[in-house]
Amino acid sequence: MRNTTVIGDTAREPVYGMAKNVDWETVFLTGVKSCANHMFRIAYGILRHPADAEDAVGSSVLTAYAKIQTLKTADSFKPWIMKILVRECYAILRKRKKTDLYDQIPDIPVMEPYRDGELWNAVRQLEDKFRAVVMLFYYEDMSIETIAGILSLPRGTVKSRLSRARSKLRQWMTEGGLLYE
Repeated sequence: MRNTTVIGDTAREPVYGMAKNVDWETVFLTGVKSCANHMFRIAYGILRHPADAEDAVGSSVLTAYAKIQTLKTADSFKPWIMKILVRECYAILRKRKKTDLYDQIPDIPVMEPYRDGELWNAVRQLEDKFRAVVMLFYYEDMSIETIAGILSLPRGTVKSRLSRARSKLRQWMTEGGLLYE
């Protein structure tokens, strides 16, 4: 019996070590289709600008396509592409710090990928390193191990950032009269 993995509705052979027998294009297209909305939400949550989020997703998809042969198993596609996406988002943030022109551009109302609410507004106020962990853990239901892999951080660092983010959110919500202790 051969060991197979499933992406979408189609069973596929494991990618690692079977490069000649794998339909890379199908693995890639199926994986991107299943992750596209998640990718935009994560990018938007980190970058806070829809155009930058779209750029990050597009660049991540291009990078992933160019490096699809480095994917070890089809089951690890989502964490793999999310890691590429998060790195791209951080690269955009670094560039933005050098040339931050957004203060000069008027805000254009856009539809948020999450419901408007006080909690979402509080999450948006977190520092980048805390917001990324909260977004991946709560909004994308990823495990601490997966987040650690995506962000290239030790598990303990992910746990401590989650804890500190919760504390900050609890404090803000209590001070704002939205949470009663």
